[in-house]
Amino acid sequence: MAEIENEVEYDCRECEGLCCRHVPIEIDTPSCKRDYDTIRWYLHHENVRVFIDHYRKWHVEFMTPCEHITKDNKCKEYASRPKLCKDYPSEEHHCENFDLPYTTLFKNAKEYEAYLEKKGKEWRWKR
Repeated sequence: MAEIENEVEYDCRECEGLCCRHVPIEIDTPSCKRDYDTIRWYLHHENVRVFIDHYRKWHVEFMTPCEHITKDNKCKEYASRPKLCKDYPSEEHHCENFDLPYTTLFKNAKEYEAYLEKKGKEWRWKR
């Protein structure tokens, strides 16, 4: 069990293993056409998403399960799992079984482009 902010306890043995089904990597907040285009490129790939977390940090997310998660959401290597897994969730990370890790999620380039348009960002390259 992990104890996190507000003394909430989560028992990993009772969850759906959502954190074991993707790899999120923090990226710089996009601020120019090159950044916007890079994120569009990410989103043109299969099983890749981009999200903004509760702290307004941006992440590229690779939707790929851990090789050790079983069909019943258990870890085959629980006793020897990486420290990152043992320390999760932390105060900065939310347990995904109870709280999604994002406030904004882009599943494809079209969703992201609509977001950029709504924000009034100049993201298109001139020909």
